Amino acid sequence: MQSLETFVIVVAAGKGLRMGLKTKKQYLCLEGIPILTRTIMVFDRCDQLNEIVLVVPQDEMAYCKKNIIDPFGFAKKIHLVEGGKERQDSVLNGLKKVRDRRNHEKKTMVMIHDGVRPFVDQRIIEECIHSAVEYGACIPAVKITDTVKQVSENLSIEKTLNRENLYKAQTPQVFKMELIWDAFEHAGATCFSGTDDASMIEHSGQKVFVVKGSKLNIKITTPEDLALGKYLLSIM
Repeated sequence: MQSLETFVIVVAAGKGLRMGLKTKKQYLCLEGIPILTRTIMVFDRCDQLNEIVLVVPQDEMAYCKKNIIDPFGFAKKIHLVEGGKERQDSVLNGLKKVRDRRNHEKKTMVMIHDGVRPFVDQRIIEECIHSAVEYGACIPAVKITDTVKQVSENLSIEKTLNRENLYKAQTPQVFKMELIWDAFEHAGATCFSGTDDASMIEHSGQKVFVVKGSKLNIKITTPEDLALGKYLLSIM
């Protein structure tokens, strides 16, 4: 049986404008530790993971090494990779690093995770890997329980959507390397821009499977999210 190796691409190359602060959201601290560092900590503890690829803006690479990585003594190899203009470009740069590092005698799995989701747990990571090994592509998602309205540009309700089969996608999104690489190449050839990595697979005509996510696996993008993150730390 072909042995397995797994990489995670942690994407932290965004501008963080929704937080409304001078410091980018990924560098803000929760109980004295930067959010991005806390995210890396989760994957550093993951037994099924081989290496970490951290994608950040080119002019912040030295800052990340000095302030996000070096002070915390991570056990796993961490590669700093320059981000791109859009998130899709940043992920592609991360995939190129994985392609260069992979062992072609092994089956390679790639996790792609938001740098500002520090509360993902090991159960989600492991279930996504197991499902992706079997099916090729898997994401965690949470079933929507609120009533969902489709709203027009003038903020009037157009219709109420059937929420029965609606889910909120989370990360890490996990794929067989060949599958996600081919999907990104196809997206480039067809000028397709997706809102997440799973949409690349969907656009290429392949199926993506879902495992149960967690409402605690929040993405910290607003001041309200930051307050919630501080509260979660206080009760964990």
